[in-house]
Amino acid sequence: MPHVVVDYSDNLTGLNAKQLLEEINTILIETELFSPEDIKSRARKDDVFLIGLGTDQAYIHVKAYILSGRTAEQKQLIGDQVLTVISQKNYLQEDVNQPIQLCVELIDMPREDYFKQVV
Repeated sequence: MPHVVVDYSDNLTGLNAKQLLEEINTILIETELFSPEDIKSRARKDDVFLIGLGTDQAYIHVKAYILSGRTAEQKQLIGDQVLTVISQKNYLQEDVNQPIQLCVELIDMPREDYFKQVV
């Protein structure tokens, strides 16, 4: 844990998804709240999307599924750090000419409902 899912609009044509995931994973490790081998990340490009009624915008929405039991301060740290790293836009390989909505959502998963085995 955590499981990180990044959804982004397909009008971000210069987005390097692998680099974005690496930056998110790095910042999560730096919080010292997660072990590197426990972080599982993936990115999904949304081919069909609509913001409002079709304004020329883009988005990146990061969902981090974390096990329950974290304090409010720890969650604030995670959210702030992930938002900071995606705001730097190092993962964009070209200039973007429209506003980008950047969102981070933390989702608590009950510890007693998560099962894991490494084989």
